[in-house]
Amino acid sequence: MNTPELQTPATQRIQELLGCPEARRHLSSYGWIEGMPVVFAHAAERVEDIMGLVSVHGRAVLLVLSDDQTENLQLWHITVPSPIFTRVEPTTPGMMIQELCTRHPESRIIPFRVAYWSHSAAIHEIPLDPYTDRNDLRGSVFPYHG
Repeated sequence: MNTPELQTPATQRIQELLGCPEARRHLSSYGWIEGMPVVFAHAAERVEDIMGLVSVHGRAVLLVLSDDQTENLQLWHITVPSPIFTRVEPTTPGMMIQELCTRHPESRIIPFRVAYWSHSAAIHEIPLDPYTDRNDLRGSVFPYHG
């Protein structure tokens, strides 16, 4: 992420977040580990497209979901597809990633599957601010100097 042409507000904010020891401890409590791949997506991107990027890594990823209009970020932990998860029906073709992330907000872990996966994977949100419902770094307990 040190390439200037790839520096966006979202990448800069995630770099700052990952550079903060307190934030790293918080992320670790939700499954993040050092060196975990980070996949950036916009809320209106298709689930199939994003999961294609996730599949390339062959391991769990940190999904950074951004909204250009509000500049809010959401963080999601996505596992690899595995036979340990209940096999669910594939997501609807054309489903947007934001819809997947919000379809069961009362559930902590959401099983899902895209059509080209044999097994389901799981996704769960990593709250940026454990004390409020706001999901942007500017309102979080973690330092943000943007």
